[in-house]
Amino acid sequence: MARYSDNFIEELKFSVDIIDVVSDYLELKRAGNRFKGLCPFHNEKTPSFFVNPDNNFYHCFGCGAGGDVINFVMEIENITFTEAVKVLAEKAGIKLPNLTDREKKLYQEREQLFEINKTAARFYNYLLLETELGADSLKYLKDRGFTEDDIEYFQLGYAPDEWKAVLSFLSKREYSLDMIHKAGLISKGKNNSFYDRFRNRIIFPIFNIRGEVIAFGGRVLPDSEQGAKYLNSPETAIFSKKKNLYGLNRAKKYIRQEQRCIIMEGYTDVIQAHKKGIKNAVASLGTAFTDEQAKLIKRYADQALIAYDSDTAGNKATLRGLEILNNHGIDVKVITLPEGSDPDDILRENNLELFNEYMDKAESLVDFKIDMIIKGRNLNDPGVKIKTLKEAAELISGIDNEMEKEIYVERTSQKMNFDKNVLNKEIKMRSKKKKRKNFSRKEKKIDKRRKVKKSDIVRIQEQLLSYFITHKHLRSSLSQIISADDFYGKGKKLAKIIWNGPFISDSVSSDKIKSELGEDLKSYWSEIIVKQKSGLNKDKLFNLAKFVVEKNLEVSKNEICSRLNNGQNDLQTLNQMLKKFHSLNSNSERGD
Repeated sequence: MARYSDNFIEELKFSVDIIDVVSDYLELKRAGNRFKGLCPFHNEKTPSFFVNPDNNFYHCFGCGAGGDVINFVMEIENITFTEAVKVLAEKAGIKLPNLTDREKKLYQEREQLFEINKTAARFYNYLLLETELGADSLKYLKDRGFTEDDIEYFQLGYAPDEWKAVLSFLSKREYSLDMIHKAGLISKGKNNSFYDRFRNRIIFPIFNIRGEVIAFGGRVLPDSEQGAKYLNSPETAIFSKKKNLYGLNRAKKYIRQEQRCIIMEGYTDVIQAHKKGIKNAVASLGTAFTDEQAKLIKRYADQALIAYDSDTAGNKATLRGLEILNNHGIDVKVITLPEGSDPDDILRENNLELFNEYMDKAESLVDFKIDMIIKGRNLNDPGVKIKTLKEAAELISGIDNEMEKEIYVERTSQKMNFDKNVLNKEIKMRSKKKKRKNFSRKEKKIDKRRKVKKSDIVRIQEQLLSYFITHKHLRSSLSQIISADDFYGKGKKLAKIIWNGPFISDSVSSDKIKSELGEDLKSYWSEIIVKQKSGLNKDKLFNLAKFVVEKNLEVSKNEICSRLNNGQNDLQTLNQMLKKFHSLNSNSERGD
């Protein structure tokens, strides 16, 4: 993390409106003095994500994610602190201060990786469009219906059938061997020699959502026998396959507009789709979806249509991926394409109308899974039919909505030519088993919720703590009235760190305090700050602090009396309680 001065970070956060920043990623609605929306970091149906514009903090009461505007950009964009500061500084029109030598080196290395990839992309693009070396690849692309405008739009290129073409090109531009290797453009061979990773391949640059080249995909020509059909860049400091989607930089605006994303398998599928006007299409960089990719899509839409060929869509890896999308609250539908066809094939034949028909007929994930269960089975065989029935019942029993469940029972019984009452009986039996399993878990959750319910006194303590953190000039005065021992639970842990350390000083920034906390307290920190009420002046805060001390004194006194009245005369325990009482009494007198 770059060590920018506290003053600079405070100036940056003050200059950027967190509501404006967060609204670029999700819809926010006013809720009192705060704003709320569906959390972009976990799946939820009821908004538990709150943003407080008064102090530029956010917190999700569902998953615990929280922090300031810099933390938000880091998490949502999956970038470093330094990169988030740069993004926000550009947004606010603020010039960045100088970094330390080490920080500058790390930052410059990442920047150089972007630069190397950008330069390589231009090199590949030039070879494809302007040289004889790329003539065959250019003809292949044009034969598939792509124009030079399409090629430029996605910056397609060609890697020649040479061992050191891109290596030589980049080396002449004074990029080091080490950095070219770190970018994933060259591989290490025997005797520590290096050679181009991509050779005799059509090149598809892969961009992050900000439009920076982070990696490449390479496809061999149909008549080539050189290695695998597709080859991607390895994982690098700026590229993780599981965290990106091909074409999202171009598609994100349209996905948000249409509130659905079309997920395809190949690069050319996406390019052909965009060419034909289906601009909300992306490719998954592999058939198995990841949590990170699901979160990416969830930022922009609540529905995803999968347009893989039938063999790919039905394999286990793809089905697991579709479950991941579903688990993130995305309404998943599967477009069933003819055997052996992909979107590129259909759209290339100018059959946009036909593809739209396939999209309109897209099946729900449950329907598709039932089809996969039935597919290829001889349902005339009683044993096979019973096995298929049980598998379908297991699937349908997991549906919570009774009306939806009944619809799938009706459809499945028709597809299998089976009495729906028998299917219903099997489903009910399985549902009862699941309810019994979940009963004890639910009871534990209810007990847990009862335990964590905050009393009025704890809520007041949280307000005091939040003001102590964000209003540096009040720290010294407040600490004269209330001590760390006056707080409960996590509040007490946080108060002890602040009261008993150097952070009591009004010269210490809130970020400095936060940097010393563990993850549990960081989450608690953002929670109390986002709930901070505006308009509490110094006198009101001091009165609240005195109220807390007096309440604690009353509680302590009652505990001692209760033990004595009940004959619980353990001297050691009583001495400890009396010591606590005198300490609280001392605090009470100090606050008068």
